[in-house]
Amino acid sequence: MAAATPMDLIAVLLSLAIVWAGLFQYASAFVNIVSPERGEAVPAGSSLTISGTSDDNPQFNCKIQIIVNDHRPYQDTIPVALGDYSQWTFVVNPQYAEIEEGINTITSKATCDAPYETFLKLDPLTRQYVKSYGINVTGVSSGLGAGSEPFVFSAPGEDSGDVADGTEGEQAEDEESNSDESLFD
Repeated sequence: MAAATPMDLIAVLLSLAIVWAGLFQYASAFVNIVSPERGEAVPAGSSLTISGTSDDNPQFNCKIQIIVNDHRPYQDTIPVALGDYSQWTFVVNPQYAEIEEGINTITSKATCDAPYETFLKLDPLTRQYVKSYGINVTGVSSGLGAGSEPFVFSAPGEDSGDVADGTEGEQAEDEESNSDESLFD
């Protein structure tokens, strides 16, 4: 077996440092946003469900809150069970804050009455221990406006019922495209 070179040792040490840093970061997170993922494209102008995890359990006296685009006040999340925020959800709706086109910041904050973990920091104003975690997501236009369903105009006298197979109205579309052709010639 060949002796390890200095480059081999450096590679091993660097790998161990990366693994250790990743474990330390995970261990010190306390509160995480699981969905949507960091950098994910989400629909602008519509509701968005945020879910996350934390190191909280029923013995800790903590709660998790959310803030979107610094739109105060922080909003309470819904815990997986009464007093257990190990998993939590929150629905962002336009009445609270809108997911805007472009970069949106979502921040989760754990607020506890005691330093259950060493990385919880004392807030001198509230005298509670806090830890925050934030992500950015990108709001993208759905092309349909603020609602989740497209707005459909019916011609006078036409039934405004749903078109199931997309074949109704093809003739009208063809006639319109023929009449518009002269505009683009």
